[in-house]
Amino acid sequence: MSKEKLGEAGEELTPLDRLVMVADAIFDRAIKLDGIKLSKKNDEASQSIEETRDAAFGGCIQVWKVILLLLPTSGLDHPSHKDLEMSAYKVISRCFHRLDNLAAARKYITKGIDAGYKDGFISLGAICLDLGLHDEAESAFKTAIKIEVQETRAHAGLGELYFAMGTEKLKTDPGHSDFFSRAEEEFVIAGKERFTEGFDRAMDLFEAVGMRDKALSVGNRAAAFYGEHKTNYGGKLRALNSRIRKLTGEGRHDRIVEGVGRKLGKVLGGKR
Repeated sequence: MSKEKLGEAGEELTPLDRLVMVADAIFDRAIKLDGIKLSKKNDEASQSIEETRDAAFGGCIQVWKVILLLLPTSGLDHPSHKDLEMSAYKVISRCFHRLDNLAAARKYITKGIDAGYKDGFISLGAICLDLGLHDEAESAFKTAIKIEVQETRAHAGLGELYFAMGTEKLKTDPGHSDFFSRAEEEFVIAGKERFTEGFDRAMDLFEAVGMRDKALSVGNRAAAFYGEHKTNYGGKLRALNSRIRKLTGEGRHDRIVEGVGRKLGKVLGGKR
């Protein structure tokens, strides 16, 4: 049951409904604590926030486990039962992932997938990537694409995976680039599928390891895509213009702009 419906139900709430509300409130609080960034370094405050956050995630896990125990005798119809069961496994997995208990996170998201939570393949891929289980991560992301579940995020996940594999390969083969090329392709697909963070993420990763040419390659392809969809991406194209300038220098940048299209100046407000 959604929070809106729970709120409308008022006194009609069942004990199970109330537990779900408590679990949601604890999780929301934990996420907010996780997002706190102190303006000044304060080790004592940071530790206190971290401990409170971890306790909240742990408490959320326990409440959802109680909900799972109550489900068999809850009297819910089958669709509601399955929906709540999937929610339980999904949130428990997310909490364990935040707590860096990756084995437990993997266990519970797998239970969620088995219960019918198909979006869980994205989470499973991310967890396996963090575990260094590259084959399993690739399988999870490709399964999501195959069954048409969050395909853009699945392509972005594959981009992250292939970048990680390329970075690992560089330790033994400095000239190796195949994984990086595959990473670029996956990030570009994600970007073109309206998940434009894929472009930004790829450029960030390649710049971080000193692969400026690779970052520029993604930037060029992003610029071409934004140029073809100027109505939706004019703002992003202007921001990308500045980034390409830093990567290439003014002279080379002008040649790149010409390659994107002669109407680019209009999109940039007539400024170059």
